[in-house]
Amino acid sequence: FPADKTFSIVQFATEGQLISLMETNAEALSTIDQLYYTGGITNHAEAIAECRRSLSASHAFQQSASAATVPHHNIMVLITDGEPTTPENDPLGAALSQARIAKEENGLFIIPVFISPRYDGDALSFMRGLSSNDKVFDVVDYESLTTLRDRLLKEVSCSL
Repeated sequence: FPADKTFSIVQFATEGQLISLMETNAEALSTIDQLYYTGGITNHAEAIAECRRSLSASHAFQQSASAATVPHHNIMVLITDGEPTTPENDPLGAALSQARIAKEENGLFIIPVFISPRYDGDALSFMRGLSSNDKVFDVVDYESLTTLRDRLLKEVSCSL
């Protein structure tokens, strides 16, 4: 990976919220360490839409900061502990639709991470639908995310 990669972080529950834009690896890890569970329902469609908005904002920033065009890859790691429960009319369909748009129109490579202490085949099947390569990383708890970091780095490196 080139040393000049940047990360944006979106936190979501009922709504998606951009927490940081274009941070270094160390800054992003520090930001993530400061996040806490806010409660609410699970809105994957809003999370993906907010990621798309942050991508547009970072592209505008990059274009204004430099006239040189450096090839880059847009990767979204969606970490969640459940299937979407909102918007009320069709939460799964809304999330799948946003994921399709993100992949097709924004060139996002989506890697879902599912946190669940028990096996949930339906949820894993849904997560594969969000994924760019039909893979889902699943862990049993939030503490397991630390050990997953190296596996994710390998997956991202091999996918590009």
